[in-house]
Amino acid sequence: MTYRTRYAFLMNRAKDIARHAHMSSANGRDLPPLFYLTDPKRTPHPEEIVAHLPTGAGVIYRHFGDPHAEAHARVLRTLCADNGVRLLIGQDDALAEEVGADGVHLPERALSKGPDIRERHPYWLITGACHGCETLDLGEVTALDGLFISPIFTSQSPSAKDIAPLGVKGIQMFCDLSPVPVLGLGGISADNADQLTHSGLAGFGAIDAFQLK
Repeated sequence: MTYRTRYAFLMNRAKDIARHAHMSSANGRDLPPLFYLTDPKRTPHPEEIVAHLPTGAGVIYRHFGDPHAEAHARVLRTLCADNGVRLLIGQDDALAEEVGADGVHLPERALSKGPDIRERHPYWLITGACHGCETLDLGEVTALDGLFISPIFTSQSPSAKDIAPLGVKGIQMFCDLSPVPVLGLGGISADNADQLTHSGLAGFGAIDAFQLK
């Protein structure tokens, strides 16, 4: 199976899940059903992955303080533009502005920035991270286009260490309570994504599922 074929398979799974989503974006901005999240340790060469992503997918570039972040972001911006892929920058709206990205992704601790970013960039795609139902009560959440909840399945991510997977009932609870579309993250792969078809999710993001081996 080629990389393009593998990623196309992931996209088809994501579209199937999104087709049964609890809700769609209330503001009319299209939310990609499939996101690749970069990780400097687990996927050190994201450009090699992004070059194979199918049209309509999304990328969240998390640079984690990389001193060459702008140069890497510009490479990803070009690849995304060429392939019809949306590029979001993790927690760095200044870098997103600089490289002409399609929006930003905010960690849970930075969701308060959402309304200000939305006011300055009404057409940006803005997503955020959510790890607890109490986050859904924050007024700032309504400024977002989507929320990533995690972990869906057992995950290799350090942030998911010792955290029990949500399970289908947990996912459905988040989807029922959230004022914006919900996407899944954590341990999702081509082998288990079909379990999420009727969960209410609007799609999913992944890291390991995209690794080139």
